[in-house]
Order: sequence, then C-alpha cells, then structure tokens
Amino acid sequence: MSAEPDPKQAAPPRARRHRASSTARRDALLAATVEVVAERGMAGVTHRAVTEQAGVPLATISYFFESIDELAAEALRVFTAERVRVMSSLNTVLATQQLDFAGMAALFAGAAAANRTQSMAIFEAYLQAGRHPEHRAMVADALAALRQVATTALTAVGATDPEGAAESYAALVDGYAMHALTRENLEVDRVGLQRAIRALFLGELVEAGRIEEAAQLSGAYPKPQGE
Repeated sequence: MSAEPDPKQAAPPRARRHRASSTARRDALLAATVEVVAERGMAGVTHRAVTEQAGVPLATISYFFESIDELAAEALRVFTAERVRVMSSLNTVLATQQLDFAGMAALFAGAAAANRTQSMAIFEAYLQAGRHPEHRAMVADALAALRQVATTALTAVGATDPEGAAESYAALVDGYAMHALTRENLEVDRVGLQRAIRALFLGELVEAGRIEEAAQLSGAYPKPQGE
C-alpha cells in the first residue's frame, strides 16, 4: 500500500507554475479593473472592458469570480488596501525624519500629485462608499492612513493639535488632486496648494496664540512665486 502524500511537501514545479500563472492572471484582472474604473467609473466595469484592458480571454473573469460585481468589489478592496500600505510606509519613514514646514508643504503637494489613474480610482472609491455602505469601512481605512501621515507631519513641524488638524490637510490634498483632473495638463497647482497649506498652518498658530511663531514662520518661508 502506497504512503499518503505529505501535504507539507512542496508542490511539483508544474503545479507551482500553474498557480503562479493563475495568480498573475487574477492580478491582471484586478489591475485592469482599477484602470477601467478610473476611465469609465464603476458603471463601466464589464466583462469585455476588463478583459480587453487585461489582455486575457473574455471567459477569464468567470474562472476567478462569480460575477462582475464581485470582481469590482475585490479590485476596490485591493486598491484601497494598497493605498493604506503605501501611506503606512510613508508614515513610518516620516516618524524617523526631522521635517520642517517647507518639507511638510512639499510632502502634501507630492501626495496631491498622484497619477491620474490613482486619483480617479480613489475618488470613485469615495463615491462608492457614499452609495454602498458595505464599501465604507475599507475606504475609511484609506482615509485614516492619509490622516495619520498628516498627523505625523504636523507633529514634526510643531502643530498645536496635529490630530485635530489632520482632517483639514487630508481634505486639502484631495481637493487639489480632484481639481487637477479638470485642468488640461492634469497637473496639481502646487503653488496654490502650498499657499493654502501655509495659510492654514499660520491660522492655527494665530488661533493658538502663538503670534510670534506665526510671524517668524511667515518671514522664514517666502511666499510661493506667482503671489
């Protein structure tokens, strides 16, 4: 009588290659779905649109997902989870660095200048969260990760209430990123964003009675060109 196969034993090379190929095709579908969402919105996610974008046969989706809605939901989950991972990594780096006000302003300007696909996808995720309660938790996690980055940056530059102010800075970043999508060159108005960041931060210092610090900060960092 032959011995039972050891489940812990490594799979043969052919099985490993098959799993790797399947994983690659599934990942391609998820990435393609995000791109379709960015271009056409959630309503544009169809079998044909996604498979054409991914470069795979039309029947591929049915191999991995029970429905196109399940694929769209999973793509949204994976996309927001990756955004959380990136923001968390950035937050870890910031926590070990000394950041001044100019560095903070540059950080937020860079965050707003994400590529078009990323910006369109996250805004579509916000809309989905508004329309479908089951999507709110994962989108809330992505926003919380962005707020945590803002909190860490604000703490580094001496904000009076970093956690309380983080929401305003996160909203400012998203607002400028959204407005950039209406511009012909799709570029974020970095000068305008840094001006808004400076005004917001100076206002917080003044409100906290830190008038001398506000005056020093205003003089230490010249206004962006164009004002």
